Order: sequence, then structure tokens, then C-alpha cells
Amino acid sequence: MLLPPLPTTRRFRVALLAWFVLWFVAMAYRGGLAWHFFVQGQWALGDLDDRTGGGLHLYAALPVLQIGPVPLLAALVLSPLGPQGSLLLAQVFGGLAGAVILWLARKIALQTRRDLTAEQIDSRVAFAAVFFTPVWMYLAVGQVHLDDVLTLLFAVLALHLVLCKRPVAAGVLLGLAVDCKPWALPFGCLLLLLADKRARMVGVAGMGAVIAAAWSPFFLADPATTNAMHFTISNTGLSALRVIGVDAPRTPSWDRPAQVALGLALGVLALRRGRWAAVILMAVAARVMLDPGTNLYYTAGLVVGAALWDIIGSPAAPPWWTVAVCLGLFASRWIPMPPSGHGWLTLGFFLACCALVCAKPGRRPDRPAASRPPARPLIAGKSG
Repeated sequence: MLLPPLPTTRRFRVALLAWFVLWFVAMAYRGGLAWHFFVQGQWALGDLDDRTGGGLHLYAALPVLQIGPVPLLAALVLSPLGPQGSLLLAQVFGGLAGAVILWLARKIALQTRRDLTAEQIDSRVAFAAVFFTPVWMYLAVGQVHLDDVLTLLFAVLALHLVLCKRPVAAGVLLGLAVDCKPWALPFGCLLLLLADKRARMVGVAGMGAVIAAAWSPFFLADPATTNAMHFTISNTGLSALRVIGVDAPRTPSWDRPAQVALGLALGVLALRRGRWAAVILMAVAARVMLDPGTNLYYTAGLVVGAALWDIIGSPAAPPWWTVAVCLGLFASRWIPMPPSGHGWLTLGFFLACCALVCAKPGRRPDRPAASRPPARPLIAGKSG
């Protein structure tokens, strides 16, 4: 009797869809906790008559809005639906964006992992999705940080386009990611996957042009826009910064530049070691490790990077990295422990990421692995 692998059965797919819907509904109930920032931001962005705090003076007057112009513009487009209607649409979009990220991961794996069958890749995607979904839904539906949702979606789309050798489109998407959240700048390392030097330059130029087009109007209209760059947050007792001895009460002046520099360095190292599928994981891990804030939704960036590695890059079939983020960094926040315990977990995960890229070198995606083996159906054997 021929039996297909469990993740490709109809029953498993239905269960996975039910899991997705269950977490959407659970997070949507009293969700949208951060949406008021986007309502405030889109209102200020659209108030062009206010020459002190509206329009292009937005970031000078409201540095607390650490949200790029692209998601604020998206929120402005949704505003005619009203606060509740725009919130619901943002939640639906965010939930679907998570499904698109997993679909893109599968597509990239089919393109680059010729040593795996389609069934094996589907199995990786399915089991990673089980642990990916709760973390992603917390960000996209429970909190509704549209800026982080768009940043991560643009980054994964850019990775796909880089592998398809479309440098202009990839550069534009990476620029849009930075236009959502400036901490996404290290994702630009993905352009180094382009084998042709001219293509890299074109991609970098496209990325730079999009960043300049979005941010320069604000800086030119109001030099006090730099206020947003100096905005600080509390260095909480749960942060990894506390664990490594940084006891400043608020964000140190060197912290944000260090996040970008460390993310770029680790991204380049991952590429040099052939661990290109871990670039997004490394960039986000650097950001989270050095961040004084400990918002739980930060783990969504880590779970995206972990799922990409588990599906595309990992030699192991089980999604151990996605599980580690879901249980070790996300679910553990509900486990009673000293505040420093969470900092140690963050630091430990970061060091594990460093060990990952320093391990045995991998391969570049333009040097494919062995041809994909034919699918082998499972055959039920007889006992005795």
C-alpha cells in the first residue's frame, strides 16, 4: 500500500490551515495593540496644513513614531475605512503576509535544494509553519506592527528576486524595507549574492535611490527630523545588554550604529561561509541582541530568519531553529524566571547563530547541490 508523507496528506493540510485560522482569531480578539501609533502617524502625515508637526515635519515633532514613511503611507491609504476597518484589513494583510513568506521559502528551496525532493521540502515547510504561526500572528495580528510586517516581507521577496537575478527589483524592495524600519539596512548584504559585479552595483543603486526618495524630503523640509534618530527607550532588565554589562538606563548613543554594523558584519560572514540562507536571521539576531527594548514582537523577525534557514539552508530535516525561537524566546516569556534569565536566553541564541555561520562552510545558491532525488513513496511493510 502506498502512503504519502504525512505533511502532504489532505488531513494535515486542513489541520495546518485550522492552526493558522485559530491563531489569527485568538490574536485578533482584543488585538491591534500598537495600531494607535499608525493612526496617529497617518493623521500627522496627512495633515499638510500643520507646519510644525504635520506632513514633512512629522518626525521632527513626533520622534516617538519609530515607523518609516512607507507603512505610514499604507496606513493613510487604509484610513478611509475608519479605525476598525483599517485595523481589520491590516490584520488580514499581516496574517496573509506570513503565509506568503512561507510560500516564498518553499519556492526558494525548490530552486536551490536540488538534493531534496518536493515532498521533503513540503515537510520542512509544514513543520516549520507549526512553530512559525504563533510568533508571526502575535506581531501581525495581536500587535499589528505593520512596519515590521512589511520590512520582513520585503526582505524575503528581495531574497527571492536576487536568486532570480533581478537586481533592480531586489534593490527596490530592500530600499523599501529600510523605508519601513532603518534597522533593515543589513539586509542589503543579500545583494552580494549576485555573481555579476555590475548587477550588484545596479542593485545597490536601486536600494539607495529608494531610501533617498523616501527619507530625504523629511530631512530637507525640517532638519529637526534628526530627532527621530536620537530617540531613546528604556534599557529593560530583560535585555541582553544588561547581561553583557551595559547598565545605561536608556539607549546608549552607540547602540543603533552598532546594531547596523554588527548585522552587516555577520551578514557578510554568513555569505562568505556559504550560509546565505541565514543572512536575515543573522541581521535580526544582531539587532535583538543589542536592543535595549525587549518587546515580544521582536521575535517575529527571528522566527522568519529561523524558518528560512530551516527550510532552505539546514542540513537537518526538523525545524530546530524555528522551534528554538518559538519556545525559547517567545513562549518562555510566560515562564516565571528572573529578568536576567531572558537576557541570557537572548544572548545564548545570538551566540548559537554566530556558531552557525562559523560552522562547516556551505555552498552558494549559484552552485547547486546534487540533482534532486526522485520521490520515494512510503511503503507499508508486513510484520513477521
